[in-house]
Amino acid sequence: MTTSSLAVAIVVISTGCGDRPPSVSTSRTEATVRGKVLIKGKAVDRGKVVFDAANHLRKDVTGKSVDVNKDGTYSITTLLGVNSVRYEGPALAGSRELEGMSLSYDVKEGDNLYDIIIPPQ
Repeated sequence: MTTSSLAVAIVVISTGCGDRPPSVSTSRTEATVRGKVLIKGKAVDRGKVVFDAANHLRKDVTGKSVDVNKDGTYSITTLLGVNSVRYEGPALAGSRELEGMSLSYDVKEGDNLYDIIIPPQ
């Protein structure tokens, strides 16, 4: 076996075959996320933001929602780790490609700033 073949074999063995699910958070610690909801560059003045921290290790977790303020801002507490994020409201009415769009945000300890920009840029 050549040196390069041995190096490749070691890398493959050490990294595994990738049949395990990706690492996800099991934390029950919450943090605050604040931001603004922008659709096509304009702040929305109503609607709802939903953060869902459920994953295969937190199956019992349900999404949390908060109303969007008149200036387009929101503030919510949710569990640390990757959250599925979506906006629900009249600003998306009639736009099939944008309705139901789900984004992803990795919530860290402390205060988090996350502007929800639809469509994503």
